[in-house]
Parts: sequence; structure tokens; C-alpha cells
Amino acid sequence: MMSGMTEGDQVAVLGVRVRLGGNATADDVRALKTWLEREEPLEALLTGRQLRIDEQSGTDGTPGRLGPDLELVLTILGDVVTVAALTEYTARAVKTWRNNRSRLQGGDPEPQIRSLGPDGE
Repeated sequence: MMSGMTEGDQVAVLGVRVRLGGNATADDVRALKTWLEREEPLEALLTGRQLRIDEQSGTDGTPGRLGPDLELVLTILGDVVTVAALTEYTARAVKTWRNNRSRLQGGDPEPQIRSLGPDGE
């Protein structure tokens, strides 16, 4: 007997959520996405279709937030990388981007990086 997914079945979503706080702009979010797409080993995972990076509206509705309510979600599409490894790769890339941005533009977008659980949160 074959088992398959039926409508309403939950699919585990594993990955990493990156949110920029403080004085971040929509341009900052897009610049960080571009940076992540070009950063090894994330670029290799994207090329191999084992990773997807999406820009989406924030999920927590942070009160008093002045900047855009946007975040990046890096979703694991294969079993080539663990959430822990993806979190480490992402944290390193975000730190480099943040240092570069601070040096060139000043200010600090206060990135928050957290792993997604099986429910996508």
C-alpha cells in the first residue's frame, strides 16, 4: 500500500529566518538577500536547488517598528545541509554584510537570526 500526503498534511519547514531591525530599510533587506545569494557555501546550495531564499512580510508584527516589516527566510529543500550548519553559514554571512554596511553607510540594522522549527516558526 502506498502512502502519500493528503490535503492538510503538514510539511516540515526547516531553515533560518533573518530579520533586520533598527533603522533597516527595504533596500537593506534586498541588499542582504543579494549578499547571501553570492556567499559561499549558500551560493552552492542555491545552485544545487537545496536552498531557497525568500523575502517576505514579517510574522511577528513588532510594535513600534519604524522600518519595513520584511524578513528573509532561507528554506532547506534537500537533505544536504542541517539547520545548525545553515544557521552558522547564514550568521557568518550576515556578520560580514553588517560590517561592510556599517563601514560604508554607518548605522546598524541589528540583524536577528533564528532557526525555523518544523512548523516554520
